[in-house]
Amino acid sequence: MAVSAQAFQAGVRHQQRLGHREFICEANDGLWVAIERALDNGFGLVFVVGQDGALIGELPLSRMRVALRDGLHLSHTTAGELAMPWEDGRSDLPIAPVIDPHGRVIAIDKRISSSLLPVAEPDLSRSELRNLLDAFLSTWISSTGDYILEFESLFSARVGMTHGVATSNGTVSLHLALAALGIGPGDEVIVPDLTFAASANAVIHVGARPVLVDVDPVTWCVSVEAIERVISPHTRAIMPVHLFGRPAPMTEICNLAQQQGLFVLEDCAEAHGAKYDGLPIGSFSDVASFSFFANKIITTGEGGMCVTRGPELALRMKMLRDHGMRPERRYWHEEAGFNFRMTNLQASIGCAQLQRMDEFLEMRKRVDASYRAALADLPGVVFPQPLSSRHEPVTWFSCALVSPEVRPLLIKACREANIDLRPFVNALSTMPAYRRFSRKCPASERLAACGINFPTSRKVDENVVGRIAEVFTQVMHMPAAMASSEAFLRQNGM
Repeated sequence: MAVSAQAFQAGVRHQQRLGHREFICEANDGLWVAIERALDNGFGLVFVVGQDGALIGELPLSRMRVALRDGLHLSHTTAGELAMPWEDGRSDLPIAPVIDPHGRVIAIDKRISSSLLPVAEPDLSRSELRNLLDAFLSTWISSTGDYILEFESLFSARVGMTHGVATSNGTVSLHLALAALGIGPGDEVIVPDLTFAASANAVIHVGARPVLVDVDPVTWCVSVEAIERVISPHTRAIMPVHLFGRPAPMTEICNLAQQQGLFVLEDCAEAHGAKYDGLPIGSFSDVASFSFFANKIITTGEGGMCVTRGPELALRMKMLRDHGMRPERRYWHEEAGFNFRMTNLQASIGCAQLQRMDEFLEMRKRVDASYRAALADLPGVVFPQPLSSRHEPVTWFSCALVSPEVRPLLIKACREANIDLRPFVNALSTMPAYRRFSRKCPASERLAACGINFPTSRKVDENVVGRIAEVFTQVMHMPAAMASSEAFLRQNGM
């Protein structure tokens, strides 16, 4: 995108604000340099320049993948040899070079492109790539290796527990925890009605009964009062879910569980880094379960982990995770266990992600603040209520509540603008798979019907937020939407 001399200074100011070195490769840089830059900038694309800084062309990560598969890194192929000519005026890419009158790249323009901006995507960098290559070259690519041990140790310490048991995904980590606690047929586990299906599925898979309870309309998590109302002689465990990074009242829940002789199993899939009463979410319970799916705060692609303070419980989970085989006696099976193991390749990615976790949390906090500021004055858009000082939530997805009638209109309009919005999960009691466990849960149903998730990644900048604000304003000012939003606000006392 060529600019006039008059626009040069504006471009320089833009450069100072955004920075652009991570988007640039010199023509004589090697393939690996270009790959790492394209990963680090988060857009999968670099612009190649000559020694004088003049633009030579673009080099997308997709082209570099082909070159790597073809072995071109062995022949010292350079970025300049792989670059494709840049066509001024292109609108199909999320970034474009800003070029001065001498053809030099002076800044990078970030914008919404013709390709869809997803609601979530993994944030991967050179750190994950290097760890993954190291694990691959070690040949320890299955469920044994140094990265497994390191990830278990570092992650459990991060959440205030002493033992970590890595698993193949977050759902089976819940399943593993329930099985290790001895929960099975005839037992009941209290589960919030508003959660992803995995929470209830894991209970069903061990033969127990999920007892669904409504969530608190402010915290969006189970309350002590709701739990107390459904405790029965068959209750064995409570499974609080920290929905969207908002902590459940764990001190009170654990006190109640101790009084009643119940286990506590935290589902922390969406709340890496959150705290309650100054303590990390995941550190309160007998066992806590985390997910590392690609849309989570940190990811291993698929993957999960159980954390606990109990050495015997940790040993039992490790045995059950590996077909019920005793760790010190190979091929001796104490129980019919599972294959719930994480691979060393996944764990290598997890170790790098864990090092960047604070960076991710800060980015998500910043994105959420930008949405709140841009949509604050738009009637009919309600952001989650602030919690007490005892709660220290994190942002998983930035989200808001809108009228159920307006929500599909917003999703459709944003999709037409190449922006992905997602509705909340459905309340469990409303779905056929859980009909036999269902009960009336009005807060869960309302949140499920009204909730909407915004794109939450480092690609979200002022341009994206501004475009979403434009779309929302257009939709919300439609007569039918205005009437629906007014009714929505009245019904919810807003």
